Amino acid sequence: MSAKEFDEVEDPLERLERNERQGTLAFRFFLVSTVVVVAVAALVITLVGGIRDECGGADGLCLTAGRIEVVAIPTLVSLLLSVFSAWKTYQVWSRHIRWRPWLFATYAMWMLTTACLLLTSSVAFVEVG
Repeated sequence: MSAKEFDEVEDPLERLERNERQGTLAFRFFLVSTVVVVAVAALVITLVGGIRDECGGADGLCLTAGRIEVVAIPTLVSLLLSVFSAWKTYQVWSRHIRWRPWLFATYAMWMLTTACLLLTSSVAFVEVG
C-alpha cells in the first residue's frame, strides 16, 4: 500500500488522534519498563537473600552465583524491553505513524539497560574494604 493509498483509506482525524497518542504511549512504556526492571531487581535481591559477604577476604572481584543473578536477570529484562521498544519503533514507523517518540523511548531504554548493568555489576562484583 503506497502512501497515497494510505492517506485515502483512513480518516484524517483518526490518523491525527493516533499520531498525538504516540508520545504518551512511548513515555508510559518507558516509565512502566523502568518500574518493571527495578521490581525485578528487588525481587531477585529478595529471593537471593541480598548481597552477602560470601567471598571472605578475597581481593578484587567476588563472583558467586547469587551475585551473578543480581546482575544478569534485571539486565536481561531491561535488554529484552529495549529490543521490544526498537521493534515497536519499527512497527509504528512502517505504519506511517509518528515514530519519533518511540525512537526516544528506545534510546532511553538502552540508557536504562546500560545503567542497570553498570550499577548492579559495580554493587555486586566489587569487594569494598
